[in-house]
Amino acid sequence: MRAVGGRAALWVTLALGLACRSRTPESATDAGPTRTPVTQATLPSCEALLPADVREAMLPGFTMKQERACPTCGPLCIFHSASEKDVTVSVTWDCQPHYTQADPHALLAPTLQAGGEEIPALGRAAARRSPAQGMLQVMAWDDDTPCALVVTWLGGEPEQAVDVARAALTATRPELLQPAAPAPPPDAGTP
Repeated sequence: MRAVGGRAALWVTLALGLACRSRTPESATDAGPTRTPVTQATLPSCEALLPADVREAMLPGFTMKQERACPTCGPLCIFHSASEKDVTVSVTWDCQPHYTQADPHALLAPTLQAGGEEIPALGRAAARRSPAQGMLQVMAWDDDTPCALVVTWLGGEPEQAVDVARAALTATRPELLQPAAPAPPPDAGTP
């Protein structure tokens, strides 16, 4: 049982490390007009980002739990298989304004240099790597939001991580990332 706990700790460390890796000023570019930045505080919950119908289609028979991610990342959605106890999947978001203007090759470079390989036709850019035996990580940048998604699959058939990334990218819509409008002030003229 200790090995399972060690694998889970490795998995969480790798998932958060990839999603929250340091960003250098050289990689930042002008993101165009000033917009409210997407931050962990403004990203919705796992329930909103991955509605029940999306979760059931991408991971049937899995249960989801939300955990706190790093300070600049979105929620960390962790899925456990009811039938395969050794299978764990996580999805997390890293939203940065400069992702919308960054060169796709520059986005992929760190993962490719770490032994990963590019995934064609998945979002704006995508790559995969296997940092440990039985684990697959997919990092994909969304076409229509300033977000990167990191999917980590541990155990079972990790190749399914690519399908999970595709479903999560499709579910990540710009309107979900807009901060909620403040409530209008009470009407002062009403008694």
